[in-house]
Amino acid sequence: MKFSFARGALALTALLTLASCGGGKATFPINVSVSGVSYDGLVLTTNGQDLPIHYTGDPKSPATINAVFPNGIEYGEIYTVVPKSETSSDGKTVTVSYPKHQTCSPASGYPIGLPITGTAGQLAKIQINYVCAINAYPLTGTVKGLLGTGLTLANGSTVAPVAVAPDVDATTKAPTGKDVALVMSSVTFNTTYGVTVLTQPTNPTQTCVVTGGANGTGAGTMDQAAEDATVKGVNNLVVTCS
Repeated sequence: MKFSFARGALALTALLTLASCGGGKATFPINVSVSGVSYDGLVLTTNGQDLPIHYTGDPKSPATINAVFPNGIEYGEIYTVVPKSETSSDGKTVTVSYPKHQTCSPASGYPIGLPITGTAGQLAKIQINYVCAINAYPLTGTVKGLLGTGLTLANGSTVAPVAVAPDVDATTKAPTGKDVALVMSSVTFNTTYGVTVLTQPTNPTQTCVVTGGANGTGAGTMDQAAEDATVKGVNNLVVTCS
């Protein structure tokens, strides 16, 4: 490890020596690697220049894209590489140039968790790493008429079931049957969902039926409509117990 650091320092020293012989400052390219890219649209920016990260492949096959900013920066220049953002004319809306249906963040953890800001010349090479993930949105709704205990709902077979308890009177502790909020696990964009009753409530025994969602029976796809909703996600699930 000490040898590796020494070799990097020697390389940087040699680079600066060559630059000084030519009478100018050393120039450092800004290298970028973005993993998990499934859609087009990410634009990174720093020091007055932009770097579009293009992807036209299959969204189901995320790619790692390596690119370099058009211009290098001189020794001693400060850089911060971030997704480009634009503020609306009224100053109320900020639009960030992420890929469609994704959010990208600086990579974390060893060995790819390198800083996105720094000064040219601190290291022999400027390397910026980002990771993109598909956006996920919640499944929410209302449970009506629940009096019994033990109601559990499921979304497919790979997501943990959600238990729902009835509303109870603060004094008598008796169930009131009032509406209860339903919050299921979030679902990623373009993924299907299907909310079903896994366990019916007992004491008293009730039968609960799921409606709502895209197809009216608690199922559908987390699609563009869900992403464009005022409250993003699927918010119209209704579980009626009788």
